[in-house]
Amino acid sequence: MNPDSESAAAVRELIVEMSPLGVTEVMPETTLVEELGFDSLGLVELLIVIEDRLDLPPLEEQVLIGVERVGDLERIASEAPGPGTTPVRIG
Repeated sequence: MNPDSESAAAVRELIVEMSPLGVTEVMPETTLVEELGFDSLGLVELLIVIEDRLDLPPLEEQVLIGVERVGDLERIASEAPGPGTTPVRIG
């Protein structure tokens, strides 16, 4: 498994774990708000958990602007620089 698919799988696992609606499976096209029940605070919390679990540098909350689907968060995680770098904006 390559690093991108590993990070995507980890992101999906975290989304399932934190989904307010208690889903058991998500796909890249699954919507975070409509299908999974996240609100804006829930999305920020999810981003923080993704940073922590994947050992990513802090990402600015603005990266959530335009994030609608699981695949958007997978992309953010795969494009983030490695640990020990400064906070970044992606997109």
